[in-house]
Amino acid sequence: MLSPNAENIETASDQLKGKQIPDFISKSQLKELGSYGDVRAQSLGASGLSKDFQAGYELGLQTARVVISQSVTLVIAGVNPSNVL
Repeated sequence: MLSPNAENIETASDQLKGKQIPDFISKSQLKELGSYGDVRAQSLGASGLSKDFQAGYELGLQTARVVISQSVTLVIAGVNPSNVL
């Protein structure tokens, strides 16, 4: 497994700050995270489903979208970054 480079993470961060993510996607993501649960988040070492945990979750998903959108191989294969929810 490879880690995304810093440029991908910065791009994702900029997109989140610029509110380039539709509200319905943000709401859907947070709803799914809520289904994960506070206790399970704590089992990972987090303090629970805190604002920081939510921000990290959203950044991770957006970073995945950026990585997919910048991969020629994945785009040719028909992988759509907007399907990452």
